[in-house]
Amino acid sequence: MIEVFSFKENNIVQGELKELNRELSWIRVISPNKETIEAVSENIGIPIEELEEPLEEDERPKISSGKYLEIIYRAPYIENQEVKTYPIYLYLFQDKLISVEKEPYQILSNISLLMEKNKAKFLFKKRLAYFVFYILDKINDDYLAKIDKIAANIDVYEEVTKKTLTKRDFENIYEQSVTLSFFNHALIANLEVLNALRKGYFKQISPRDKRYFEELYYDALQILDTEKIQREAISNLFNLQSVISANRLNEFIKKLTTIALIVAIPTMISGIYGMNFKSIPLAQHEHGFWITLGIMLTITVTLYIYFKNSDWL
Repeated sequence: MIEVFSFKENNIVQGELKELNRELSWIRVISPNKETIEAVSENIGIPIEELEEPLEEDERPKISSGKYLEIIYRAPYIENQEVKTYPIYLYLFQDKLISVEKEPYQILSNISLLMEKNKAKFLFKKRLAYFVFYILDKINDDYLAKIDKIAANIDVYEEVTKKTLTKRDFENIYEQSVTLSFFNHALIANLEVLNALRKGYFKQISPRDKRYFEELYYDALQILDTEKIQREAISNLFNLQSVISANRLNEFIKKLTTIALIVAIPTMISGIYGMNFKSIPLAQHEHGFWITLGIMLTITVTLYIYFKNSDWL
C-alpha cells in the first residue's frame, strides 16, 4: 500500500506516485511487496535493492548519505500482545520524504490522518528535515509511553510484595523485562543515528535544522535512563521476591521442626511403654495409664509454651 501526500498552494493534497512533481511530498509505503517497491523505485529513483531491505532483513538502526539520506530507526510495536521493536525506513530527498513500514505503525497512521484532514501543513512549512525530526520524536514518545506503562505495572507489583506473587505475575514481570531488553538494544542503536544526525554534515539537513536532532539526542538519552531504571526495578523486585520466599521457607521449616520436636517426646514415651519388658515403671500401678498420660501432656504443653514464647511457633 502506498499513500502520497503533497503540499500544493498551501494545502495538503493526496495523490498518486506518477503525479509527483517538484512539490514537497511524503510517500508512505506500508507492508511493501515487490510491486510497490518497483513502483517507488521507478518513480522516485531509489535503487530497488535498497527498497528490498525491509522485505529481507530486520536491520539495525543506521544512517547513510548520498543522493538521498537513508535513516533506519527502530520503533516499538505490538505483536500478539507482545511489545517488540521493528525498523522504520526513512529516505529523505530535498523535496520528498519516503517512509517504509513492515507493518502499519500507529504514529505514522496518525500523521497520515492529519494529512487527510489538511491539519499537518506545519510539517511541510518547516521543511522535510523537521518532518523527519517530528517522526523520530513521536517514536521516542512512544517508547516513553510504553516504558511508563510498564513502570505503572511494576508499581502495582511492588505494593503487594508482602504477598507471594503468583506464577502468572512472574510471567508478566518476565515479559516486561524482555520488552525492556528489546527497548534497550533499540534505543542504544537509535542514539547512534541521532548522534550522527546532530554532528554530521548532510546536504538534506541544513545547519539550522541540526538543533532539532540535538534536542532529540538528549531526549533519547533520558528515555534510555528511564528504561534502565525500570529494568533495575524489575531486577530488584525479583530479588525481593526471592528473599521473601526464602524467608517464608525458613519460617515453615522452623515451625515444622518445632512441631516435630514437641511430638517426639510423647512418641518416645509411648514407644518405651510399648516394649515387652516385665518391669516398667507404673506398669502395674492402678492409675499408671493416667499418670503417664499426664506426664506426656505436661511435657507437650511445657514445650509448646516455651517455643511459643521464643517465637518459634
